[in-house]
Amino acid sequence: MTATKKAKKSDKLKEQLEAVRSELLELEEVEEPSEEQASRATELLGEFDTTQQAYTEQVEHERRVDAVRAAALTPGGQERTPGEGPEFLRHRGNPYEDLDRVRGANIHDRTAVGDLRTRALYAVELAGELLSEEQQERAEKLVRADRRGRIAQHLLLTGSDDYMRAFESMLANGGNPALLEDDEQAAYKLAESHRRAMTLTDSAGGFLVPFTLDPTIILTNAGSANPFRQVATIKTITTDTWNGVSSAGVTASWLAESNQVSDNSPTFAQPSITPQKAAAWVQGSFEVLADSGFGAEVGPLLADAKDRLEATAFATGSGTGQPKGVITAVSAVGGSVVNSATTDTYAVADVYAVEQALPPRYRLTGSPSWMANKAIINKTRQFDTAGGSSFWANLGMGQPEQLLGAPIYEASAMDGVINAGAENYSLLLGDFRNFYIVDRVGMTMVYEPLVKGANGRPTGEAGWFAYWRVGSDVVNADAFRLLDIT
Repeated sequence: MTATKKAKKSDKLKEQLEAVRSELLELEEVEEPSEEQASRATELLGEFDTTQQAYTEQVEHERRVDAVRAAALTPGGQERTPGEGPEFLRHRGNPYEDLDRVRGANIHDRTAVGDLRTRALYAVELAGELLSEEQQERAEKLVRADRRGRIAQHLLLTGSDDYMRAFESMLANGGNPALLEDDEQAAYKLAESHRRAMTLTDSAGGFLVPFTLDPTIILTNAGSANPFRQVATIKTITTDTWNGVSSAGVTASWLAESNQVSDNSPTFAQPSITPQKAAAWVQGSFEVLADSGFGAEVGPLLADAKDRLEATAFATGSGTGQPKGVITAVSAVGGSVVNSATTDTYAVADVYAVEQALPPRYRLTGSPSWMANKAIINKTRQFDTAGGSSFWANLGMGQPEQLLGAPIYEASAMDGVINAGAENYSLLLGDFRNFYIVDRVGMTMVYEPLVKGANGRPTGEAGWFAYWRVGSDVVNADAFRLLDIT
């Protein structure tokens, strides 16, 4: 990518900042704002802070990259960034030089971590031909949000051309690092050391997928009926468990003169989500697996398999040995379930009942979304007799955009059939920022050299066993309302 594109990125953030500022100032001019306007102003304040932080970080990133490019070279051909304490060597135009220093960087040193992040951001920019703009933004956010530099290390150690060639060679040669060329073997050894340090796998061995193909980093869910990653809160970790803090908020009360204030301290919960191991099996003939094009094809294949597996888990996963689905979590809390008005019958009144049952905090000031199976969406469309003017938005579309003013998404793993005498969790409304998906960075592949048929004899095929870890759970069930047609 060029410096021009980077400049456009900061310019785009600046435009967004100005747009938010302009709208906010207009609302502040209203003498008696409505509840909706006051809510929007509060939302804009948060959006302004977030955008301003992103803009400041992007401008600083561009400044540091320009400084690296303009720095004077030392006799050894390496660049030094002056005035940053312990000096971290960099190279002009190549963030992948001196990867042994990247592997051994002190992640407790702020300067070293800052250098790692700068190099990783530059590496993401250089990968522009392999990644979409959306994927690049995802990778950049991961790097900026990781204060320890672990994700930056991961991207640098698995993103170089040498490592990509090593990955493709090992796919073709049966995973034998001894057959790699010197540069490829050096890149592989550094990535292998990093993998072991992060305990990304067990003694079964294997090697990391390059970050430009790794679906735990680069999400490729466009067009699928797995909408959860579009609306949920995504956490990416390099540890074994994500631990958070949640609260239902502070309760205010009236206070008479000279009276002691009541204790309105919030009760904090400590949600914990442990990513569970998932796996995929890629099998093919010796001829296909030896094809040099297989290395480029395996990434999309694994991403598709991962997406389809997670679509069900994020909806109805049990939480035991797999992620806990949003339906599983919400249905377990009685106050979040709305029963249909008529037994085993789905009616228009049920849609309004679900919308009305969602607390105002999440319905008015949150970001609520609907989810349902396509069959339920189509049944719901038939309730509208006004051509979309009062119930749906863009009713004529294959997938309407909104239902009662909130976005609606198709979730193919949800109930699509109403079974008599059974629980039918068919329609979900909620603020999905309270549904967390936790990705453990790194997908590992292990080679199986000889696939055997039912009679125990070889089939002339080999396979690759790929595995990764992901978890999910609801951190606040009160942010959702689920219709049970029973």
